[in-house]
Amino acid sequence: MENKEIYGNQCGSDNAFTRKARLLQSMYRVEIGEEEGVGPTRASKRKYGNMISGGEVSGKNFLMKETFEYAMERVEKQKKEKTLETIDGFRLFNNLLSSQPMAFNLFHPLMLLLKQDPAMVTLAVRSVFRNFPVFEVTEIGLEFIPTPIENYTNDKSAMDAYIRFVDNKGGKHIIAIETKYTDVLGVNEASRCEEQKQMLVDTGLFSANFEELLMGGKVKLTQIYRNLLLTERYRIKEGLKDSYSVVLSPKEHPSTEEEIKSVTEYLKPEYAYKLSAVTLEDFVDAMIQYLTEYYVQVYERFRGRYLEFGKVDLKL
Repeated sequence: MENKEIYGNQCGSDNAFTRKARLLQSMYRVEIGEEEGVGPTRASKRKYGNMISGGEVSGKNFLMKETFEYAMERVEKQKKEKTLETIDGFRLFNNLLSSQPMAFNLFHPLMLLLKQDPAMVTLAVRSVFRNFPVFEVTEIGLEFIPTPIENYTNDKSAMDAYIRFVDNKGGKHIIAIETKYTDVLGVNEASRCEEQKQMLVDTGLFSANFEELLMGGKVKLTQIYRNLLLTERYRIKEGLKDSYSVVLSPKEHPSTEEEIKSVTEYLKPEYAYKLSAVTLEDFVDAMIQYLTEYYVQVYERFRGRYLEFGKVDLKL
């Protein structure tokens, strides 16, 4: 009762990890002096501790003013150009718990710094992805659906974030990143996905018995498979030397390891490197270690907001 009075309404159906994360974001809302808002959608009637109101004006879901401005630009561009919708403006601006604004807070500072000091960003990225041949980072982006979609996966699969780089021989590579906070990549598959299943088989990444299992419904075309497929199709269509799919989530996240294993057990051994997980803690620690003081402060605030679960352990 005390937590609810101080930090707002929580959700009784949350699993143990989501309960901690929701309370941590509710505490953050109180720290920044914002009132409890309704959610998770604009039409919702119930208030939750992790929701704010008027984030479209205040920008309080973002750690940098520039990131808020970039988010506004993306939402406006989506409306204006009537592009495939990957950004839910209400969630982006008002849901403190959502992984989408978290991805903006995580990668947009690197997009800014890449324009100023690409060598520094390269050093930081190389330290996170030690097994990838990162010689120079050339581009970082957010919420990316390659178009026209029929040239790729012919659905709305998107990269939450991506990092493009070249190796020491000039070969072009992409790291496609799925960012998760409390999200689960899911066990459901989209309807009418026979085309995508065939595309996945045609990549040649999987073991001999995989096609029978996939087409027979024993293996579901879940989001993690669709992400991997999008990454591979992009590599082929863009003529890249190699591509990698990475899931980025907190180390305490309860399902990431299982989700990765559900795919890698069917990959041919020589392609096991194509899918991997990195903890948010390791990623943020690397940014704090390698970037300049201004950006170090941004990532320290990120860590305090999203990853210091010790703050909530005493309150649960």
